[in-house]
Amino acid sequence: MRTSQTLPSKPWWKEPWPWILIGLPGSVVVASLITVSIAFTHADSVVTDHYYTKGLEVGVNIDKELHARAMHLQGQVDQTGQELTVELEPAVRDAVISLRLRHPYAPGRDLHLTLQRVALGRYVGRAVTDAVRYTVTAESAQWRLSGVWKPGAAAPLKPGV
Repeated sequence: MRTSQTLPSKPWWKEPWPWILIGLPGSVVVASLITVSIAFTHADSVVTDHYYTKGLEVGVNIDKELHARAMHLQGQVDQTGQELTVELEPAVRDAVISLRLRHPYAPGRDLHLTLQRVALGRYVGRAVTDAVRYTVTAESAQWRLSGVWKPGAAAPLKPGV
């Protein structure tokens, strides 16, 4: 006679294999939810809503740069303390010029300044800057100069970058 012994069975939740099989896909779901949360809270604004208007502005900027090149206009941006200075050669007669300092990684820290003429070809304004490499644009209604500048050192401005 054969006697079969049956082992007492445990309920499924006390076995390790169901938890391993549930845990692996479950951990992937949790990781993907964390990734989606990070992506939404730190999203980059790569595409602009006003792409057509921005495209039209490019044409205007090119015309300004061509006009600056035809004028043989060059400049230099420098800073002493909080005073920003732009010197233009040959001197132009604009009473004010616009200076834009684009922060390399924090668009919210960009600076837009209106510089006043203090002497022929010399414009001054005040700003607090970070110790980073800015993309600089100096312009009036007729011309535009660009360059790359790091506070603490003078940098040239030329038509186009």
